[in-house]
Amino acid sequence: MNLSSYFTLQRRYGRSINLERDFNDLSALDGYVLTDKSVETLKRILLGISGDNKYNCWTLTGVYGTGKSAFVHFLISLLANSKNKLKRKALEIANSSLNDDIILSNIPDNGMIRAIAVSQREAISLTIIRALINGLEDFGSKLSKDFISVLEDLESRIKDGKTVQNTAIISIIKDILLQTKSDIILVIDELGKNLEYAVYNQGAEDLYLLQQLAELEAIDGHRIYILGILHQAFTEYGQRLATIQRNEWSKITGRFEDIAFTESTGQMIRLVAEAIKPTFEGNLEQKIDHYSSYWYRQLESIFKLEKIEQNLIKNIYPLHPLSALILPILCVKYAQNDRTLFTFITSDEPFSFKKFLEETAIDDDSLPTLKLDQIYDYFISSVGMGLTRVVNFQRWVEIYDLINDAKHLDEDSLKLLKAIGLLNLVSITGITRATRNLVAHSLCDGDDDDRFNYWQEKIDTLLRQGLITHRKQIDELRIWKGSDYNIDAQLESYLKQEQSSLAKLLSQLRPLKPIIAQRHSYQKGTLRYFERHYLDSSVDLNNLECEDNSADGWLGYWLGEEIPSSFPQKTVNGLPVIFIAANSLQVLRLQAQEFSALNRMNNEAKELQSDGVARKEVRYRLMEAQKVLDETLNSVFDFSRGECRCWIGGNLTKIDSVRDLNSYLSVLCDETFSKSPILWNELINRRNLTSQGSKARRELITAMINHFSFPKFGFSGYGPEVTMYYSLLQETGIHRPISSAENTLKPSDSKGFVFHTTPPLRKYYRFSGRRVGYLCADGWG
Repeated sequence: MNLSSYFTLQRRYGRSINLERDFNDLSALDGYVLTDKSVETLKRILLGISGDNKYNCWTLTGVYGTGKSAFVHFLISLLANSKNKLKRKALEIANSSLNDDIILSNIPDNGMIRAIAVSQREAISLTIIRALINGLEDFGSKLSKDFISVLEDLESRIKDGKTVQNTAIISIIKDILLQTKSDIILVIDELGKNLEYAVYNQGAEDLYLLQQLAELEAIDGHRIYILGILHQAFTEYGQRLATIQRNEWSKITGRFEDIAFTESTGQMIRLVAEAIKPTFEGNLEQKIDHYSSYWYRQLESIFKLEKIEQNLIKNIYPLHPLSALILPILCVKYAQNDRTLFTFITSDEPFSFKKFLEETAIDDDSLPTLKLDQIYDYFISSVGMGLTRVVNFQRWVEIYDLINDAKHLDEDSLKLLKAIGLLNLVSITGITRATRNLVAHSLCDGDDDDRFNYWQEKIDTLLRQGLITHRKQIDELRIWKGSDYNIDAQLESYLKQEQSSLAKLLSQLRPLKPIIAQRHSYQKGTLRYFERHYLDSSVDLNNLECEDNSADGWLGYWLGEEIPSSFPQKTVNGLPVIFIAANSLQVLRLQAQEFSALNRMNNEAKELQSDGVARKEVRYRLMEAQKVLDETLNSVFDFSRGECRCWIGGNLTKIDSVRDLNSYLSVLCDETFSKSPILWNELINRRNLTSQGSKARRELITAMINHFSFPKFGFSGYGPEVTMYYSLLQETGIHRPISSAENTLKPSDSKGFVFHTTPPLRKYYRFSGRRVGYLCADGWG
């Protein structure tokens, strides 16, 4: 039978918590485990709520996937009213897991108004209003409807671009505290998006509302408490602001107690154990007991350092003990912490723990375990390009290249290389460094001297082949040679050299393709397009001219520091123009500079020619920087965000989407080229005639001369010259019979063509003695 017959995985570890979505979801508490860090954090917040701690506002800071949202969901469940099922379940978890009277005695009995919102990139005032609406809807008193109505009105005004003073929001919060006689816990998940919005808009005025709320005195014994969830320190988001603005941010930060939310390796292993539930007993359980006892003896020094008990080794089976030790460190260094860890445990992705359970058979003779080589395969296949963002990515690059180049080796040799590679990644000189014995143990399922000796022999073989090296002084096997090229330091140097303007950088790095006036081109049969350019104050707006003489319009993206008070209506030769400007370009400027610096490093750094590891990392970083730059470009000039302004014909025009812009392109072409004839023929209705079109034109002129009186000039079939005749002469009514014996080459008045009869300047052409046409000052007749 497969291992999946004996082990199941807890549901809660298979998805992330969303505080708005799971606000009152009882199942989101299933299996929640109070870790040492969460107990410490819970105590600090509850002491603040009770008044025993001077802080009433906190920021919970930790990188992606450390379980912050799951903890906050547990916290707000404890803060619900006593009738709420969530509170009862959260209390059960607390009472069964805690023996701390300080925590248990400070859980408020009556609950609070739980105002919760997951932030978007928006003004903090908008997020706070949405959170208050959510909280009051959950609170459900008779007063709630009136307050919700007022808040929804404020929300609509902000979304419509109207100004709402902070005092208006503070005033309604005071009324809520006074009339509901309840405290408010304001929880903002993804608070960093509000901070990014503030940076994007170059100021701290909007965030001042946070400081005002933090300083708000209690109203009739009730007050507001604030908890923000961040991925990095508050001040890190403001590094791109000016000094004065950063000082204002520091004042706001000082009102919050920052709590770092990170777990130890041992604690993360305990969480993994909670996710794995055995469904067996008897003989198999006895074998796993023996298995855990053996591994605890072999790796006792490591386990004691991480405070791991023997029973925990049993509870994480069938995850190999060394895999359990290495996996959390890998997730912290190279991925998204707990999130990646539990994705590995519960997902259906290739090489995941769940797949291992489903695909691995168990019998009386063995206890199979998931080893380091499969963790390596999982990271390469599932995490993939996400690894380019980590500091020591060049180690991954070299390890991957060496293993990839060794595909000709047998499977066991590859497993050995992968195990050594992962141990090199997590520890160079630490207690989990790749010693001969540790590497051999990592590939054994249990107490098996034959297998252990087999792997020692394989290590000797790889040493002789030069695929790995052994540092005898510290007894460490290594799979990489390393790189002497400091990419980060060199990147900083290239960034300092970059002095080009944003418009010049983007013109060189991400040149714009023309944009077609789609509707006009379809209806009129003539392809018309606008050139697109980046521009700033270095461009003379009064002398704009298309670089391509065949372009039909000019579209510019303004990238200057200040937006001009007016824009021209047309180019110097009378073509329509459109200008688009965004409010803030600081983020785009930084990303363009980084992409340019990486591009120059890739092309100019001579050291990369002889350093394959560094060369490959630079190219990976370049690809990632290009992707991020393109995403930011699309975001900055995204009309749907309401942060772009557009001038058409010199007038500020409201544009809500790309579709609106495309519509205006066609409208401008309709107006500018209103007298152009409609010719549905791609052979002649083009800027450059093809060789096929040139031949067809010659044959048509020949037929006009030699077969003028014939119907259709004597043409038959569907050759290019025939289609040219139909579209140019027959459909337009230029060539038609006027009697049974005569034809004419004069267009009908209804077709909109002008036929010159008395040109100011003409020159006749004769073919075979017949005068067939003349060249006028403004065209052919």
